[in-house]
Amino acid sequence: MGLHNQLTDVSSDSLPIFFLAVIADGVCYLRSLIFTVLHSLRISRYRSDEANDAVLFDAVGSGLAGLILLADQLNLNRVFSYKYSFCADPANSECVVCLNRFADGEQVRKLPCRHVFHKECFERWLDCLKLRCPLCRSPLVSDERVVTTRRRMAGDVMDWFAFR
Repeated sequence: MGLHNQLTDVSSDSLPIFFLAVIADGVCYLRSLIFTVLHSLRISRYRSDEANDAVLFDAVGSGLAGLILLADQLNLNRVFSYKYSFCADPANSECVVCLNRFADGEQVRKLPCRHVFHKECFERWLDCLKLRCPLCRSPLVSDERVVTTRRRMAGDVMDWFAFR
């Protein structure tokens, strides 16, 4: 009596793949729904107005580019962090994010501007999408790279949804 579990013969390793397939199917459905709405509103899929395209590119690309640049910085934080040693770096003895002194053996990160922070403090700083040094505000990523990433992401999304 009762219902039998249908997934007893499925290994737990294949469940993430199953969920990924369900999510991909949902995204395809959402894409079809958007196209249907655009078609019913008689909005053309192809635009000739480059000014509108530029605004749409900026809106679409900026959020995704910010996330990609954030992920890059978090990866760099993991790769370029090291154990602090007072003997090796007595000039940088305090984290300006948490205002605590560095202890020997703590994981820290030195930025290109030469400022040093606790690895965890800097990760929390990045989690707020602040891609600048907390002390001198020098950019962690060049403006050219931000613009390039923004355009690339906007182009990829626009091509995928075929808005252009």
